[in-house]
Amino acid sequence: MFKLQSNEYSKVIPFIKSRNELSVFSVINYIMPGEIYVNSLEKPTSALIQTSECNLVAGDITDTEFNSRIAEELDFWDQLTPDTTEWSDIIPTIHKNPYIRKYKRRRYILTRDIFKECTTALKEGFVLEKVDVNVIKQSGYENAEKLLKWVEEWGSTQNFEKYGTGYYIHKDKVIVSWSISDCSYEKAIAIGINTDERYRKNGLAKIVVSATIKDCFAKGYEKIEWLCVETNKGSRALAETLGFQFKNEYYSYTSYPPVENLYDLTEGEWCEWGIYLEEASKTQNELWVDCLTCYLKSNNLKKTIVFLTAMEQKGTIIDYIKIKDFICYLQANGLGANFDCHEWTNFFEKHQI
Repeated sequence: MFKLQSNEYSKVIPFIKSRNELSVFSVINYIMPGEIYVNSLEKPTSALIQTSECNLVAGDITDTEFNSRIAEELDFWDQLTPDTTEWSDIIPTIHKNPYIRKYKRRRYILTRDIFKECTTALKEGFVLEKVDVNVIKQSGYENAEKLLKWVEEWGSTQNFEKYGTGYYIHKDKVIVSWSISDCSYEKAIAIGINTDERYRKNGLAKIVVSATIKDCFAKGYEKIEWLCVETNKGSRALAETLGFQFKNEYYSYTSYPPVENLYDLTEGEWCEWGIYLEEASKTQNELWVDCLTCYLKSNNLKKTIVFLTAMEQKGTIIDYIKIKDFICYLQANGLGANFDCHEWTNFFEKHQI
């Protein structure tokens, strides 16, 4: 495996088949920072392309030497996206986590002629601002660091200001929602959204995304991309409300549940992930916490108690106070009702340290 110099990134273009991840082409064209590893410096036929948005494997799948080295450049928790279906068949054998699991993503496209601008006015006390990195750094706003982390993925403030854009809404000293461009390539740009959990379901996302879209078009972009996990119904609905049209779906692989919001999965789906991760945790010890989290989110009291008992028998140190706090968080959000019972109270009091 060899690391390409940035002036040679174009060597991998001929064998990249999919167009799902705009960040890949943003890296290849030196707009966004990233790294590309190949099986040959002179005439590469296989590549691992790492961007701030994804890790993509592309090209010839038969180079076993290259495939055996891919895991060296990935963290256990890193997602991995196959460029073609052929790569899908071997990803579990080339990743650090042999239990890495396939999930579905959706890709939407928006052009100026189908954009449905949001004209809703903000409620009193909420202020919409364009992202100015220097202003935000000095603002002292809560969530400022989270917003700036998105900007940093452009590599520099200058890069962001030249190619990207974004807006945010703040109330007093809290940034409550923000929409920032993730990456760009030629006349296309991708954007994302995040809203503080305390301020969701107030229509803020639609307002801030609409402002970012308008600025993207004002900067000369002709196409805006929106990517989300298939289970994120809220993200899909937001995109469609603003005029985004569904383009295609594709698969990626993950070591943990592919969710962007607490309500993306049903209790049954959370339990399914728990069962899956419990089996994986038998050989991959790192996964036991994620398994427990899934059982808690699934509202499955029996599975949770059985799993915790098994972990204790293995000598695992368990922070029951942290578990209690997480259950309180779930219940504050309308989840975890089954843990409000004597069986759990008795178990907790017996096992807490």
